[in-house]
Amino acid sequence: MTASTAPNNEQQRDHEPERPERPAKPAHQIPDVPRRLFFLSMGAGALTTAFQANIALDARFTERSQYRITTPDNDENKVAAARFPGKTWYLLGGFRVSYRDAGRKLQALQPAMNQRASASFIGYSNEGIDIASLFIAIQRDVFARKIDTVYFYGDSFGGMAAVVLASLLTQIGVKVRVIVMGSSPSDVADTLDPGKEYISIAGKVVPYLGLVGRLAAGLWGGLANPNGQGMYEAARSGVARSFDPNNNSLILSTTQATFLQAFPRQYDGDVPTSTGIGLIYDPEDFIVNAAQAIRGWESLLPSNPHFVYNVPHTGHASPEIHPEIYRTALMVVLDTLDPPPLTVKPEQPIF
Repeated sequence: MTASTAPNNEQQRDHEPERPERPAKPAHQIPDVPRRLFFLSMGAGALTTAFQANIALDARFTERSQYRITTPDNDENKVAAARFPGKTWYLLGGFRVSYRDAGRKLQALQPAMNQRASASFIGYSNEGIDIASLFIAIQRDVFARKIDTVYFYGDSFGGMAAVVLASLLTQIGVKVRVIVMGSSPSDVADTLDPGKEYISIAGKVVPYLGLVGRLAAGLWGGLANPNGQGMYEAARSGVARSFDPNNNSLILSTTQATFLQAFPRQYDGDVPTSTGIGLIYDPEDFIVNAAQAIRGWESLLPSNPHFVYNVPHTGHASPEIHPEIYRTALMVVLDTLDPPPLTVKPEQPIF
């Protein structure tokens, strides 16, 4: 029974599946080196082009301003120019303050400024801040309008730039009568806001981010400050703001941050001691440590006359939001540091 039920060898072979034959082992091939080099070089070229386009596109979404000096053509400025020939104000915008926002700040301050001179504001270049190029633009304007006396209003970061520019203007014979610091830090250590972390790394990272960096910064800004919106809406609004053409380019923000971090090494100490230094601050400023900044300016310019005027509960560098308060502050500072000339002969006492 056992022998009859056991399958024979032929039946086993019929039921076994056929095993595929193993392919022959290929012979060793020499790698195609020129072909690999070609594709590597093409890939590197494509990456380089994309990288450059990423940075170039960032500037296309911003307003093109090349150290533009603007003097509003209004009656108040014309009257001031006639009353005070050879004199002008230059308002320098703050860190990441756009050209248009600088114009709004000047509009708020112009009535007070016109009590000493006509008023102008300066837009930085979106290709990056360069003090030498900025000075050349001012120098051309000074020569074109026959200016011999300059007043500076430094809005936040602009105060640092004003000190360096004042020294350069003095060297070409232009008198700098007053420099007003509108919430200006004297050192990067004076800054309190979270942007301080950005300032510390901006010079190393941001120039290489371009359009991608603009999107990431807008997304981060929206999520970090949702203002009561949901996370999705906050992210959308942040990205939308990143494409606002009134914003500065990341390259300008980066170079400003680098300048801010290196200050006051750029200052050569040549501002004359006759130049008055006005200091307008909110003691509760949430961006700049006001008390520390005031001490810093007094230490950097110890021989210059100083006058401090507090603008409490106004926040940081906000003349466009609180025009009346800032105009009053500026008038008091000017009356102290640069008293107006007497237009009426004072009455002489009888005895």
